[in-house]
Formats: sequence, structure tokens, C-alpha cells
Amino acid sequence: MPREQLVLARTLRFNYQTESDMKIFGKYILGSFALMVAIVQVSCKREFLEIVPKGQAIAITTADYEKLLNANYLATTFTAGVYQGDEMAALQPDFSNLEGSELLRQQRLFKYEARVYDVAELPNEITGETNYIRRLYLFNKIINEVMDSKGGSDDQKRALLAEAQAGRAICNFMFLSDFTKPYNVNTAGNDLGIPNLTVADVTQKDFKRGTLQAGYDLVIRDLNEALPNLGALTHRRKISRLAAEFYLSRVYIAMNNFAAAKTHLDAAFLEAQKAQIPMKLYDYTMVLDADNPDAEGSWLPDGFFGLENVPIAANNTETIYNINAGWFQFQAVNAFVFGPQTAALYGSTDRRLNLYSPFQLFTTTAYPLGMRRRNTDFFTGINVGPSLPDLYLMRAECKARSNDLSGAVTDLQILRAKRIAGTAALVPSGIATNQQALVRFILDERIREFAITGLRWLDMRRLSVDPVYSNHIKFTHKIYDQDGIEKSSYELKPERFALKFGERMLNESNGLQENP
Repeated sequence: MPREQLVLARTLRFNYQTESDMKIFGKYILGSFALMVAIVQVSCKREFLEIVPKGQAIAITTADYEKLLNANYLATTFTAGVYQGDEMAALQPDFSNLEGSELLRQQRLFKYEARVYDVAELPNEITGETNYIRRLYLFNKIINEVMDSKGGSDDQKRALLAEAQAGRAICNFMFLSDFTKPYNVNTAGNDLGIPNLTVADVTQKDFKRGTLQAGYDLVIRDLNEALPNLGALTHRRKISRLAAEFYLSRVYIAMNNFAAAKTHLDAAFLEAQKAQIPMKLYDYTMVLDADNPDAEGSWLPDGFFGLENVPIAANNTETIYNINAGWFQFQAVNAFVFGPQTAALYGSTDRRLNLYSPFQLFTTTAYPLGMRRRNTDFFTGINVGPSLPDLYLMRAECKARSNDLSGAVTDLQILRAKRIAGTAALVPSGIATNQQALVRFILDERIREFAITGLRWLDMRRLSVDPVYSNHIKFTHKIYDQDGIEKSSYELKPERFALKFGERMLNESNGLQENP
């Protein structure tokens, strides 16, 4: 990283506290940063996985590394899982009218095609400016250098090291979730993992993939080593002990190790009580009450681009650690919706429906069969990082799987009471007392809570190797016309749970082995 870029990075402390601060940040500072990055990139030769522009950051003091860390945030754009989730459907003619490499990629992902990228393309999952590989370089730099930095105390250095270790773990988990098959304890020691990058070296050329087990082991080790030196939650773009406990839970659930996940979920709830910024669930029965859109704090009514009063990440009391996933494109907004089977999961008093529009953008034309498109976060992006609703749903599932049915129902109903008006928020008695029925109900609740975010894809991956609940996955994507008539369908094959790197990536990376 050239000195000029580091100097600019030092200004990006992400200390916005209000919505107006964030708007100023987005309009002026972030635009300048994007321009600087673009200038630097044009002059630099691409390296493996687009890790970082050539050059080296000049960081000497502990304060330098802190500023570098504060500017190192994670975000994704058009996350692959959004288009692969089984809650999704597509509509003609919008789907066929998609043009351009990014929109073509979205079509291919939805159709579960083996080839997502053309021969000359590099994967967006890896090369995106704020995606995990570029961020991984900077986390590794801090991990390897901060303890030798000048001017700070040992406690300060260990705290920065811990944040970087947790950041590296998050990056590697995202990498594993995109480019490896789902974790299976019986085969993970032989299955292909990822190149386990632990140094910030732009000259590195050999990228042999380790085993899947080694990849998950590194993620867990980094998070566990980070925990003792992480602090309480003070900022939604700062990695806290709460965020690390959350990710340990998410990783263990991805490994179908629910007992280990439950231990860290309990620890996460204790950490949530120590948060130094507000942490609470929003009451959708109030903020999304269509019968009272002018109430104080309401997210209604719709603006020109949907719900404009949804709190930004800096102020969102449900957000633990913000990882933004941008999704909005004019050409595609009417092409991808949640499907009829997903629509059937919502009751009439479920206020989460108001986060999705039943009408095509800028029209009063309704989608057929109850299908809806996303109606929030057009320009700010969706948070796919740790959140309070996810904590409740993960713990409910862990409790249900261990046969603590009453505990699972309690966690589940705390969330549902904030989402669904009236007695419909209660878990039906016949489900509440049946373990398998309750687990399936919780899995459905995850769809209701996280539709069109890409998080369902993470659930599909782990469920695909679950001996009891693998049939909760729907392996078919369907495309409908404007009258709701099915026009075509596409089947998900097991090998498509891992993206392919593509020819260009393989040619530029010694030892990198392709997925089937």
C-alpha cells in the first residue's frame, strides 16, 4: 500500500455516530477513498486473488496499526449466496433481459451452472475491493507486525492483534463458505480446503490448497486466541468479544457441532449484556405497522426507493458487527424475488413482509403467487454479519437439537413476538413439543427472518450433509412469467455448493486446484 493510500486510510476511523455523520462520510470521504484506490490499482499489476496493490504500507507506531485496522472493514457486493438460496425465484422477461458480466454472473448462479465466470474473468468473491482476500492481506500484516510496533503498550498491541486474528478468521470462513464443499466430519481431513494465507506477502506465488479440516481449524484457533484480548462491543464496525463468540457459534453450526456452538452462544448472550452501545430487537409490530405509518419511530411509509427510515448500520440496535452486502441494480431488481413457497411461510400478521414489496419497482403491478422483492437497503447494503436475531435463532436451534424444547421455544418466541402481531407469534403447541417439527420450524423461521440476504445459502450448505434435515432443502430453482406460470427450472447438484475459481485464477496461481 503506497504512503498516500495509508495516509488517506488513517482518516477513515469509522467513528460515525449518527445518520448525518454517515451521510457526510459516504458523500465526501468514501468517494475520495474510492478514487484514490482506483488510481493506485490502475498503475499496479494484478497479484494472486487480487490481494492488494503492489507496494507496502508504511506503518511504524502502534497508532499506525490501529488506524490501519479501523479502516479495514468487510463488505461484499452481489453475494453469490443471494442468487443460490432456495428461497429465491426469478421472473421473466426481466431475468432474460439481464446484460453485462455481473448480471450474467447472477443468471448463472441462479441456474446453478458450473461456469460462473468467463475465461478472462477473476472471481468477484475474491477480487472485490472490500472482499475477504484484500482484507485478509491487511489483517495478516497487522498480525505479523503489530507486536513489534513502536509507542503502544503491550495491552494495546494485544488488543489490535486480537481484532486482526478475529478478522482473519472471518475472512477465511467466508472463503471456505464460497469455495469449498460443506464440512463433513467424516471427510474433512481429505476434502480440499483453501490456501491458508498467514503472511502479508504480495510476492507469494504458490497457493496449494490445504485440507478442509485445516481451514476450519485455523478459523477456530484464530477466534479462540483472540477472545481473551477482545473488548466489549463499542462500535458496530469494530470486532468485539461478542462478534468473536458469534462467529465461533456460526462456524461450529456450519460444522454441525451444535454442542460446541451452544457454549459460545451462551457466552455471546452474556457479552451482549456488556455492550456499551444499545443492543435490542426492533418491534416490527410497531415500526412496520402499515395501519399506523406515521407513528414515532416508524420505518413507514415507503419512499421513492422503498423503506428509507430503516436505521443505518451505525445506529441499528440489532447489528453486532456490520458486514455490508450490496445488492441493488436497476436491471435486476425485478428479476429476483422470493418464491411462492417462501411467500407461504409468512402469516398475514408477520410484519417482516413489509420489508419486501409485492409490486414491481416504480409500478403498481403486483408480482404473481405472493412473490416479493427486497424493499430496503437499496444503497447501503444488507447486513450479513453478526446480529441479535441470528443469535436467538442459532441458540433456539441448538437447544431444540439437544431436546431442550422449552428453552428453544422461549428463544424463538422472544424474536417472534417482535415480528408478528397477535397470538400468531406463539409457536403452535403441536410443534413446540415435537423435536423434529420444532427444528424444521426454526429453520423456516430463519428463512422468514433472512430471506434474500444470502444467509439461507449457509444453512443449505450445512443441511446438505445433515442426516436428518437434508430434505429441508429445495433443490430446484424456478423461473416464472408475469402470470405466475412456470417457464423453466434448474437443479442444484451437490458439487455446486462450491464455486469454481475459473481458468484465469488457476493460470495465475501456482498450485491452486479447481473444484469439480
